[in-house]
Amino acid sequence: MKGKIKTLKAVIALVLFVFLCITSAWAGGKITQDPAVSDLSQRIANLQNKCDVAKFQWYDIYQDGLIQGADDAAKMIIDARSALTAGNTQQAGALLDSAEKLLNTYEKGSLPEYVAPEPMKDPDNLGKIHLGTLADLKMLEFAGVPRWNYWFNFVGKGDDGEQYMAYACINHHGTGKVTLPILFAVSSTKNPNEVRQLNFNTLPVYTEGRDSITYTVKEGDRSLSYTLASGKVSIEYKDAYMTFKTNAVFKYSFWYDKGNDAAMMMPNAAMAGFEEMGAATAVFSFKNKTVRCKGFAEQENLFCGGPKSADYRSALLKYGNEWWVPFHSDQISGLFCMTGRYKDAGLYYNGKYYIPSEYRVTPLEGNKSFIIDAKFGSNDLHLIIDLWGWDAKLYEHWGNASGTVNGKAMTNGYSWLEHIPQGGVNNSPPPSNLKK
Repeated sequence: MKGKIKTLKAVIALVLFVFLCITSAWAGGKITQDPAVSDLSQRIANLQNKCDVAKFQWYDIYQDGLIQGADDAAKMIIDARSALTAGNTQQAGALLDSAEKLLNTYEKGSLPEYVAPEPMKDPDNLGKIHLGTLADLKMLEFAGVPRWNYWFNFVGKGDDGEQYMAYACINHHGTGKVTLPILFAVSSTKNPNEVRQLNFNTLPVYTEGRDSITYTVKEGDRSLSYTLASGKVSIEYKDAYMTFKTNAVFKYSFWYDKGNDAAMMMPNAAMAGFEEMGAATAVFSFKNKTVRCKGFAEQENLFCGGPKSADYRSALLKYGNEWWVPFHSDQISGLFCMTGRYKDAGLYYNGKYYIPSEYRVTPLEGNKSFIIDAKFGSNDLHLIIDLWGWDAKLYEHWGNASGTVNGKAMTNGYSWLEHIPQGGVNNSPPPSNLKK
């Protein structure tokens, strides 16, 4: 009997010991985990992000090449996750080693070879760069290439603490005349996955003022007014639900290939035109609320397409890898452009226009954030783009800009991005692309 009591006491003591160990591990809401398992879990997360980077071509493919083994790497990551769940850390580690090797292998062999202009080759030569005039804005053809659009976008912070986006577009689609539809859309960080599309299918009325041109369109109780002047844009949208008004001021214009001529940015795809970035204010008036915003705006005047050139979007989808990144902050603003092998940029800093001598894109999170490091004059820019919304159909993204100029922090920074990968991935991914 005494032996049984001793055994029972020993069992009770063991149970208490295990309970105390578990309680200790749970203290503060923490559970002790095998370091090897924790390291492998982190590797899986890191490599999954690298797969997303590859899927969205979230880097300059003409500088680095394509990650051709991304599909196989994605399958290995899935298998590694299953192996880790089953407790087989050795197998999980081996699979991740193989996946990492594939995701660090870039190949340029499948990218088309062609000669593109090099506007950054001589950054001290500004060519024909100038602030866009009213005559420039009126052009329906430049260097033999018809107008593609007038496109305006706004990103800013409201006095309610939320961020807001709006864009508007008077389409020409390479015809040199207005073409339907007329675009307008809004979104906010209250619901970043929702973009309210408010397009028009009625041609606008065009009027010329002394110092401006205006496109006005009405459909029922909805209307849009789009006014352009040298260094200025004003837009007003109205419907039964909301009113949007914005004014933007531009101190400079970025011209593709320095405004010298139309440039073959991709095979059989001549493009030209100018972009303008600057500070902007906007007011969103809803039935029960008015929000006042401060931020940035960008006005695009793009010329491309036409009967003698490839369709703009078809060419981009075929050749990729478009990066079109306008941004603005209190300290610096500008635009970075990569289209196929074509690479261009313009920055406005301390009242002076610069063409960078070099820059590089470094991905952070696939389809979400990236870094651009640039040298311009004797200055250094470390630009961090973090996006909070996107229009998947049009490949448009919007968000914030931060970072440093010569080591000093940027403030009140906002950004836009149009990014079209080779083959496209948003609405009609090619069969070889990874599935999210």
